[in-house]
Amino acid sequence: MSRFVVLRVPCHDPDNPDAPKRLESFDVELAPYPRTAAEPDGMPDNDAIRPDLADHAPPYQSICRRLIDKTELTADCTDLWERIERCQQLPDPDRLPIMRYVHRDPFKLEAVTREIASPYLQDSPSIDQLLDQVEHVLVTFDRADPLPPPVVLTATYVGADLEGHLDYIAALLAGAAEARQRAFAKLSDDEQQFIIDHRDALLDAFVEYKMLSYDDDYDRQVNSVRLLDLAGKVNIEALLDQARTAAGLVDPDFVDSLVQAVEAADIDLSQAIVAERDTPHGKIAIAGVVRNRHDKHYAALYDLGGDDLYANNQAAPMPVPGDDLMPTAVLVDLAGHDAYECTDAFGQACGDMGVGILVDRAGNDQYIGMRFTQGAGFLGIGVLIDEAGDDTDRGIEFHQGVGHYGAGILLDRVGADRYEGHLSCQGVGLPGGYGLILDTGNEGDAYYCKGNERSGYGTSGVFEGWGQGAGMGYRNYASGGVGALIDTGGNDRIEGGNFSQGGGYFYGFGLVFNSGGNDEYIGSRYNQGFTAHQAAGAFIDTGGNDIYRTRYAVAQGLSWDETVTLFIDESGDDTYEGGSFSQGASAMNGIALFFDLAGRDTYLYCDQARAGGNHYHGGTSLSFFVDAGGDEDTYPSKPNNRILSGKEHFIFIDLPTALPEDIDDAELDRLLATEE
Repeated sequence: MSRFVVLRVPCHDPDNPDAPKRLESFDVELAPYPRTAAEPDGMPDNDAIRPDLADHAPPYQSICRRLIDKTELTADCTDLWERIERCQQLPDPDRLPIMRYVHRDPFKLEAVTREIASPYLQDSPSIDQLLDQVEHVLVTFDRADPLPPPVVLTATYVGADLEGHLDYIAALLAGAAEARQRAFAKLSDDEQQFIIDHRDALLDAFVEYKMLSYDDDYDRQVNSVRLLDLAGKVNIEALLDQARTAAGLVDPDFVDSLVQAVEAADIDLSQAIVAERDTPHGKIAIAGVVRNRHDKHYAALYDLGGDDLYANNQAAPMPVPGDDLMPTAVLVDLAGHDAYECTDAFGQACGDMGVGILVDRAGNDQYIGMRFTQGAGFLGIGVLIDEAGDDTDRGIEFHQGVGHYGAGILLDRVGADRYEGHLSCQGVGLPGGYGLILDTGNEGDAYYCKGNERSGYGTSGVFEGWGQGAGMGYRNYASGGVGALIDTGGNDRIEGGNFSQGGGYFYGFGLVFNSGGNDEYIGSRYNQGFTAHQAAGAFIDTGGNDIYRTRYAVAQGLSWDETVTLFIDESGDDTYEGGSFSQGASAMNGIALFFDLAGRDTYLYCDQARAGGNHYHGGTSLSFFVDAGGDEDTYPSKPNNRILSGKEHFIFIDLPTALPEDIDDAELDRLLATEE
């Protein structure tokens, strides 16, 4: 507790404006950052968090450690690791164990990134598998056992007629509602309404300032902090129960059985609505094969076909506290080239303080939204699954896989797709959240995330992005979540503004994993494997002749201010167009690991492996740059087949061979030179 003495002047005393100036004293409890506290039982170390990875070491860990010793950097690097460790000693309530784990050991970044991406590299996942990963990232990463299974409902649709299928839908809506009640049990109706009333202002403050402590609207700042505290009371485990129950409503076997039951009922399918039922948790409807314009809000809507226009809630719950609460919403469209037009925020496959799931089975579809749509979760879980077609997804802010105290997932299984947004889109984890955009097709896709806000640095011709595999915190109030962009094939074009494409900001963890294809990445500043301010980021591209561009600088494997970053390009003849502080760069106690493992590569417009300065905190940084494979690479100034090191501190390696797990010491000594 600290005592402050202030001078009270009349103009600042609205209750007594004629009062004379006077000194007042008061006590304040201070913390290094708002909402932080030491853990009563101490901070568990990484081996306790994930004992199964305790002995895991990537092939480059040995060469890095040995070169640190050979270049006499051991003491400085030990101090650097201890500085990173100290960053985690006073967490705020939103700090995720997965972020703490990778932040404290950059050599575990690859293993955890592959753990997140690998389930999707062979088969496109079911919704249950997607929810299993949400559970792993947000809840059980540091637990030995998974959560207990959700309560299994006794209702069944097997062998039932159409009315029996509607009974089943109603039963699952009721079960999901019970889980939602548990999820929000610690929040009163008034507190839930407070969140609804002030969430847009919170998001506006993030858009405008990024650092909420910079907000010059004092009332908005106070309300935003209260909202964060209230949001932390939501039970994510119960939300997962709700989502798993709701997933039964879009299960392929159930949907097929429902269609058969409709056909067996001998109903005229050319009607707009062929069956309908009211329930305590929202309306159920089955729409015919005609072209429908859907304006009514539904808890469960199944459309059998036609080129439809959706102008309703589009699989988004309606969280008004009280009797009008619709906690779960699902939508399944079976056929047609459909248009989903959402003019309201928190709609269109948004888990808005509940669960929303949208599945479109076929057609070249178009999704248009404003804010928090297209697989987004705000204190909830939202999932958009598009099964087929060349689709277009467009929005302004917070779209296409965005999680905030919950999870948002966009899965597109097949097709050459376009994902377009202006800010914080395409795999964004805000505090307490996991955001995933996952494209499992082999066609080339286009991703775009910029164009709404000029760079906060004031740079002409440069836009903000804050998306495309980004974990973002509200500095200095709330640690970031986990954001992931995963694409499993095709020649992709991924373009983003500042702070995009595999990185984290203020205790967030963001990643890009792109499997195969000749890809083009276009960034601006802080892109393509980046971190800033106590965060973690990873970028892995597994194949193809790729092009990495930046519209300004600060790209392609960089770490700034007590952060850790991993960049890996596994193969191909790649071209890197950098700028200052790019291609393996660190400063302010940062650790950057950059690896190009094969191919004849070209590095342009900057010097590789840059480190320093460190005037924020003292100490040093570490930039570790490796180009392996033995092909002749092109650098502006660095040599082939050499190892260079320098203050404070970088290690540059161009190997004449592939990167071995245990390179011979004599070979290291032969390649090693010291640059003063």
